[in-house]
Amino acid sequence: MKALAVAMLMIMPSVACAAPPPDYLPEAEKSIADSVDPWGLPFSDALARYQERFAPDPDAQFALGMNHELVKILPNKYWYRGPSWLPGGGPATVGPFLAPAGERQGFQVVALPSVGAPEREYTLTLELRDAGEAEATIYRQVFVTTAQNASYPRMHSDRWPDPLVPENRASASGTDLAAYWVDVAIPADHPGGEIACRLTLSDSEQTATVTPIIRVVPNLALEPKSYPFLSWFGRRWGGGTLSDEQFGAMCEMALEHHMQPADALAGLWSTEDPSAFDTMHDLLAAQGQRFFDLRGIPDADMPAAYEHIRAAGWLDQCLLYRGPDEPDAATFAQQNIPLCEEVRQKYPGLRVYLASEYHPNMPDGCDIWMTDVSASQYDPATMRDMEAPELWHYYCHLPIHWQMRAPLAGAPNMEIDNAAIEHRLALWMSYFAGARGVFTWAGFRATDLQADFWETLTLSDALSGYPYGGVHNGNNFRVYPPREEGGPVLPSLRLKITRDALVDLALFEKARALLAEGDLTPLEEQRLQALLEPTPAVFVDFHYWNPGPAALLRHRDELLLALDEIVNH
Repeated sequence: MKALAVAMLMIMPSVACAAPPPDYLPEAEKSIADSVDPWGLPFSDALARYQERFAPDPDAQFALGMNHELVKILPNKYWYRGPSWLPGGGPATVGPFLAPAGERQGFQVVALPSVGAPEREYTLTLELRDAGEAEATIYRQVFVTTAQNASYPRMHSDRWPDPLVPENRASASGTDLAAYWVDVAIPADHPGGEIACRLTLSDSEQTATVTPIIRVVPNLALEPKSYPFLSWFGRRWGGGTLSDEQFGAMCEMALEHHMQPADALAGLWSTEDPSAFDTMHDLLAAQGQRFFDLRGIPDADMPAAYEHIRAAGWLDQCLLYRGPDEPDAATFAQQNIPLCEEVRQKYPGLRVYLASEYHPNMPDGCDIWMTDVSASQYDPATMRDMEAPELWHYYCHLPIHWQMRAPLAGAPNMEIDNAAIEHRLALWMSYFAGARGVFTWAGFRATDLQADFWETLTLSDALSGYPYGGVHNGNNFRVYPPREEGGPVLPSLRLKITRDALVDLALFEKARALLAEGDLTPLEEQRLQALLEPTPAVFVDFHYWNPGPAALLRHRDELLLALDEIVNH
């Protein structure tokens, strides 16, 4: 009885504090009044924080929020963490955001309706000042309903941002916010200095403004495509097949984001008339593509295609994914090795690449070995400098015929419901682990996106068939199908984030090049050497890393400032 009395006394304070939600709350808010946000904050505290945004002007109908590009803004307005400004306020500036000339600076804008606000449409406009030839694009962020039966850890939200639609109007009601992505494209010959980006958000009755400042670092001449980031892009999806024009535009869009559509030539070879094959190659190569997979060319046509490519002088750009995918040890020995030997014998110089668990005779079955970073047979310490096969990393959320030395879900991944930092940090980790390139499944193999996707905005919850398994939100696409017949394929938030990661790697490569030239002062050399070591502040290893974006962004900005001082002063 004494123990029971003590237990009752312990729980009575929390019971006594519990109460129904305030009567003034709208029904939408009452429905989540006893919930916590993805960080674990009770709604009561989130509500108090949200109301503070409007304290300076209780008549404000919305607030304008703005944030950097390395966070995913979930649709519940009470979950937004970032600065905001009310309509009618004085001029406000934020930044500067550092950006190298020739690249794009992204940031996010949010419409935050007041508590109980009716559904309204919000319009975002942007004016660039002192911008030279810089151009801006506004996208409306679309929230998709993810499959809740996915079994990997993620923040609890049934909807996540990913598709980007080139529009500047968005509606919000209830507990929802409206979100935008803004890209500012800076010309390669920009002389440097500051670009003011005046953002204006309006609901047709009230207007709020804020001006982020971009500080441009000139003269770095970066090459973000020099670090290979490859994927496969198909024509078919659950609602049809892309036309030649749509497919070509999709490949160009991937390259604009420094992702290389490795299989872009599939289905184009004709021994009688290779002009379509050559035209596509030349178009993509002119935009920086460095690797082309020859898969899809019939075996009978391979000798002619090989001789044609060799004569044209771009055999060094060619790869072939040959043999069973992700083979076990027996399959690798019995099928992959003989097929690789055949390629080497018949087509010297054509390299075979393969995603697989490591097998002792790996060099016999491929020239480029692509491994998941969590694989049991992958030793990051001893394999970083392996001579053969060449080491690449492979980001797919459901490899098979392997075992893990650490949880796949504990490493950075590329799913829609992974945190934004994971997409960017994954490429940092691969680069610093000595991987010579990265392949990700997949750019566009979206057969599970149904014809009514743009009406439902819902991802499939169907389990992957054996020997695969589970549900993996967005694993097989980084772009989205057209919204209307004949329309363009659309980019994603994830495509933007990995683009920024590849620019980061180009900055690291620039630092290495300056060190190799040997013309630095001892202090400059010491500074760059320190910035080429992101551990432990940004990450320690593939499964132990800083989940907050501040450390990565700070490290990147310090590197950009160091390069600016060396190159431009």
